[in-house]
Amino acid sequence: MRERRGAPVPVQSGGLSTWRLAAWVVGWGAALVAVATLLLGQPLGFVLFALALSFLFVFINGISQGISDWNPISSAFVVSVLLMAALGLRDPIVAMMAASILLVSTLVGCDMQQDRSTGWRLGSKRAIQFRYQAAGIAMGSVLCVVFAKFFMSVYPVLRVDAFTHPEATAGSNWQSAMTYKFVGAIRGMGHLEHYQLKALGIGLGIGLVIALVRRALAASPRYQRWIASGSRGFAFGWIVDAILFGSPYASSTGGFLDLKVSLWFAGGSVVSSLLAWYANARKRRGGGDDLPTDMSTMSLVGGGLIAGESLYALGAGLAGLIGAGLARLLG
Repeated sequence: MRERRGAPVPVQSGGLSTWRLAAWVVGWGAALVAVATLLLGQPLGFVLFALALSFLFVFINGISQGISDWNPISSAFVVSVLLMAALGLRDPIVAMMAASILLVSTLVGCDMQQDRSTGWRLGSKRAIQFRYQAAGIAMGSVLCVVFAKFFMSVYPVLRVDAFTHPEATAGSNWQSAMTYKFVGAIRGMGHLEHYQLKALGIGLGIGLVIALVRRALAASPRYQRWIASGSRGFAFGWIVDAILFGSPYASSTGGFLDLKVSLWFAGGSVVSSLLAWYANARKRRGGGDDLPTDMSTMSLVGGGLIAGESLYALGAGLAGLIGAGLARLLG
């Protein structure tokens, strides 16, 4: 696309050999299957099924993340569990293990696609970038267990089954829409009912219709000219895009999250939209930087806020752990 526009293409160096990369994927895939079947006693068929699905969802979710910076990973998890249930699986432990393979593979694959895209524009050495990513995955695979045990020991509410005891989490700041989806899907697979498969079909149908309508409107030059022609067209376009044919994933988020969390998300979206409008206005006046969307000031600030929130949660957990330890020592 850059060549067709006449823009300079970054010179790539230190590329990865396709055969070495394929050997890496095959080798670790075989190791995963061996551990899952020989060590953890999982059935070979569903482990291979999860691996095959992971390739599919890396493509689907990778496109989603590249376009919208949003990875609908929980949807991939739920769909995979329901598909395995439709194939006859009734063991929730097997479902959790197989779907977790897909979950982690899709998360890592989409994240590496994003890094690869940024590195391509910056002209980074791909081989060095891949080695750092592999080292990060190795470190993360250990730390995720450490952090999980750490937070669940500091905050016992994280061990509560909110489905069985919703009153125990009342007033708690801890919640996860993804966890509700996971638990709901795995609990339902033990006694999969006809209405669940029907609901899945209805949901897929609604999503398909919305996607087709959004694509048709995006590809219509006449519609695009009209919504860009003035305030009335802009308002209509916003209503169509955000309300009438809003993203199915945004709709599911609104259905799973509490009102104050949804308002917080909406507030951030409004602020980011206003900042994007201001940046575009400056650019039209010749005073703004011509940067890709995922490298803009707003995107970098948002990433910094996410990193800051993670560090805050870790700091709060450490403070809670130290406080609990001091309380035990002082009696």
